[in-house]
Amino acid sequence: MEGIILLADDELNSLEFMQGIYKGLIKHNKYPVLGLDNLDLTKSSILAINNIKALIIDYTFKEKSNDPDLPHFERRASELLEDDNLHIFSLIYVYSQENLEDTEFGKKLKKKYGENTVKFRIKASDRKKIDSEYEGILADIQKWDEEHSHLSVPNIWNKTLGQAIQNIFRSLNNADPNWIKDLYYSSFLFDKKGEPINPPPIDPNVQVINLFQNILSEHLIQNKELRDKIEEYSQANFKNTTDSKKLTKLYQYLYYTRTLDTDAIMTGDVYDLENDKYGIIISPECDMNTLVSKDKNVELLCFEKDNFKKIDDLLNIKKDNENREATINRAYNQEPPRIHLLPNFVTSDSKVITALIDFRFCLELYKGSYLKDRIKSRRYKVNSPYIQQLRQRYLAYTGRVGVPAIPQSIRYSI
Repeated sequence: MEGIILLADDELNSLEFMQGIYKGLIKHNKYPVLGLDNLDLTKSSILAINNIKALIIDYTFKEKSNDPDLPHFERRASELLEDDNLHIFSLIYVYSQENLEDTEFGKKLKKKYGENTVKFRIKASDRKKIDSEYEGILADIQKWDEEHSHLSVPNIWNKTLGQAIQNIFRSLNNADPNWIKDLYYSSFLFDKKGEPINPPPIDPNVQVINLFQNILSEHLIQNKELRDKIEEYSQANFKNTTDSKKLTKLYQYLYYTRTLDTDAIMTGDVYDLENDKYGIIISPECDMNTLVSKDKNVELLCFEKDNFKKIDDLLNIKKDNENREATINRAYNQEPPRIHLLPNFVTSDSKVITALIDFRFCLELYKGSYLKDRIKSRRYKVNSPYIQQLRQRYLAYTGRVGVPAIPQSIRYSI
């Protein structure tokens, strides 16, 4: 019995039809049901609950004004459901007095959440329809679970995540009630008077988040139920195949995250430079705030859009070489020391390529002001651990030391 049903309607306690659905869902006792009578509480609940089975929501809400002299005012579910910062992955039922499915709102909602995910319903006055209504919702949930059997893993993940967060917050609070402040200022240097020196070498907000995420990750890894569920599902579905387009989307999501103009300039940020050239910031994270604010040089590993077309020459692959595919596969495994490949890289003209970085010629320096002025040329960043792998391999290549070769005459000698 994983997940909660949310039912939001300002007439929940007065309208017989919606009240009947609410009581019917509770009577069947398949899932916890939370009844809400205003949009603000509905939004708070969506943000607080990790696993929502179904959101059942009225389209119009009459809410009281904060000023007792003013009349009630009307709000609509669209302000919540169309919010781009609110993410819902469950069945959504929108109830209203008229059909909304073919309206602009209805079409936008189906495009955002999926054709078969959003369902529009008419509020009926016939009490006889109540039973079929809530039974239909429960049947839809069961069908959803069958069609999304892979969600058995995320469901446990959600539960584990929520419990881990509660555990960590309690432990951190017991250790130090000022833990957020103390971790925040661990990013700063201090003067002789004990005052923090601005700017700090590293973004202190990111520092707090990263430290918390590291602890959270360890808690998830230690959860045996989650590990067992991942293994059970993966082995049971070993023969399931995924087409290349879906795999491409999956690995783009793993490798890259879209950035906002308001995000700090950080290690891993990818800049569109001139003439189909791109650059990835590899300066250490702990130096980035200082480098940008003081307009110092920032290190970028740069590459051109068509670099991958030169891979045969870079790897000394001869024409009609039978081992060409195996050699290129080794390159994707990052075996050749002087090049690095980033798959599924999306160019400024929306083409998907393999980015090839040649460590011999890729390093370029750009001033912090240059990067700040061209923040709109930064569309995404390379995620962890892929940016750490890139930095590590580049530093290993440039840190090589040339030594004399061992003479053949003393090789194999005892």
